[in-house]
Amino acid sequence: GDGATSQGDVNEAMVFASSFEAPVVFVCSNNQWAISEPVSVQSRFPIAGRAPAFGIPSLRVDGNDAIACAAAMRWALDRARSGEGPAFIEAVTYRMGPHTTSDDPTRYRDAAEVDGWGRRDPLARVEAWLRRKDAFDDEFTGSVAAAADDFAAGMRSAALCARSRPPIGVFDGVYAEPHRGLDE
Repeated sequence: GDGATSQGDVNEAMVFASSFEAPVVFVCSNNQWAISEPVSVQSRFPIAGRAPAFGIPSLRVDGNDAIACAAAMRWALDRARSGEGPAFIEAVTYRMGPHTTSDDPTRYRDAAEVDGWGRRDPLARVEAWLRRKDAFDDEFTGSVAAAADDFAAGMRSAALCARSRPPIGVFDGVYAEPHRGLDE
């Protein structure tokens, strides 16, 4: 998120990725709000502008435009997969709800701003685009709803049946070969 880009580990990761031309795609979901502060408090300029300082090309896209996001991701993945190194995408969107269960965004956000962003709902935008292309009808709606219900049922089942592994399992797949420290 936009707030995480001010943390040291994000910057360290970008230094590493740039230095070693790692095939990494950094994606910042800029929802324009920290807990109760607008992104403008932590960044006077677009966040995507930080990446070139690390030697990483970047794009800033409308995060509520699924087609623009797919195109940006295709560009970034092509770079990474072809050995050209990392890329950075800033997807500008909006946090419609509270940041946490104890947050009341009505204290610091204007209702008109929230309503304006609500009219830019990415799902409604994709639906409108598909309808213009005659690719969205009641049959399609039903098949999507059925697939979503199946997916949700599978996720619920997986969550309800999940079991914790033994604490030592945290080392599974970490080391290529066993060693004395791990044995201890």
